[in-house]
Amino acid sequence: MNKIDSLRKKKCLSYGEIAKESGLTPTYIYLLAKSKRKNPSLEVMKKISRALNLDVEKVFKLN
Repeated sequence: MNKIDSLRKKKCLSYGEIAKESGLTPTYIYLLAKSKRKNPSLEVMKKISRALNLDVEKVFKLN
């Protein structure tokens, strides 16, 4: 479970903007945000969190 979409909207960012900051593709970020892709690596979680200027724990539910 993640909060990518709600945080992205709150910060008025597009998937493309997050992709540019994280080095990931907009499609991959979209799929994660919509829970169509699961279990991103810790490195991916860190990249997305940095792009959102938040701690990993604020964006992703860690088990």
